[in-house]
Parts: sequence; structure tokens; C-alpha cells
Amino acid sequence: MRDEEDEFEHIESSLDDLSHAEFLMIYREAGENLLFAKRQQWQALAYLSLAFVAIYFLAKANAYDAKFINYLIACSLILTVFAVASEIFLQFWQINEKRKIREISKHLSTSTQRVRALKSRGESNAHRYIMLFMLMAYILMAQIALLRVLWNMAN
Repeated sequence: MRDEEDEFEHIESSLDDLSHAEFLMIYREAGENLLFAKRQQWQALAYLSLAFVAIYFLAKANAYDAKFINYLIACSLILTVFAVASEIFLQFWQINEKRKIREISKHLSTSTQRVRALKSRGESNAHRYIMLFMLMAYILMAQIALLRVLWNMAN
């Protein structure tokens, strides 16, 4: 470990001050966009859950109106499609912001590059896709549970 620290050489960014400031601004903006997209993913999941609860209570209040329950089933399916699409779009947005950050990092100091390399790209991708899978699994399980309840009410 000590040998690696002795061999490491800090090299400043070759960018001029104005370009360096621009890169840092874009870097910060990409980081904020990344966090915003992640928050949007979790908020979309929360709102979908609330919508499913509302659909359940609407169905329960109108349990003898099969046509209305079928309408609620269709609404829940449409909401699920929208939620899945939104999660995927937000994931691609995050990927693009990560690409910006990675590209900008190439032009910063070797110390910055070294710190950013502490977590490998493969590990980050594995975490990202496991979380996306869990989000999608939750959406589908919630939809299936709601459909079962609504179908039981309709029959």
C-alpha cells in the first residue's frame, strides 16, 4: 500500500482556468441532474403506490359496479406502463449524466481521477441495475396484487 502512495504522482489539470471552471460547472450540474433523476425514480414509485391505494379504495367503495372496477383495472395497467417507462427513461438519463462526469474527470487532476476510480465502473453498474430490477419488481408485484384484488371484487 505504501509503495502505491510513493509511486503516485499528482499531476494538475492541463486546462486553463476558464475551461477548468466551465468543466467544474458542468460536473456539478451533471451531479445535480443525477441526484434529481434518482429522486424522481423514487418519487414516481411512491406516487404509483399511492395511486394503487387510491384505486383500491375506489374499487372497495364501488365493489358492486363491475364496469367501474374494469375501468380501474385499465387505469392501473396504464399507470404501470407509464411507471415502467418513466423508470427506464430516468435510468438512461442517469447513464448520460454519469458519462458526462466520467468524460469531465479525464481532464481533471490525477488525484481526482484516482479518487473517482475507488469504485469501479462494473461495481457501479451492478448496483445500478440491481436497484432498477428491484424497482421494476416492486412495480410488477404491486400491479399483480392490485389486479388480484380488483378481479376478486369484479367477480
